[in-house]
Amino acid sequence: MRGWIILIVTLLVGAALGIAGTVYVPPRVDPYLPKELRLKSRVVEGQVIQKQREGNRVLVKVQTDQGVILAAFTKRVAEIDLLVEPGATIALSLSSDAPVVDDPAIERVNRPK
Repeated sequence: MRGWIILIVTLLVGAALGIAGTVYVPPRVDPYLPKELRLKSRVVEGQVIQKQREGNRVLVKVQTDQGVILAAFTKRVAEIDLLVEPGATIALSLSSDAPVVDDPAIERVNRPK
């Protein structure tokens, strides 16, 4: 009887870890994977309308063909603040159609001439 209890508990713990792993791990690992193995994402290109730095984050408003996107960057803030300027064309890798995104991957930036 004790063996069955251990077996059932092990099965339940394994199932819980498997479900939690499929839900929480992919978004956290995605930025570190090569492009071929990344989650489904689309590259959206648009013009930077406005940039605002607030403490340890940068807010960038991007006008795209589909509408306006607000991107909030909290990682590598100093580098993004130097790289992105109003009027620049930026390509962002987005995994959803949400109008507000947190820390999207920047594919490229073309500064105005």
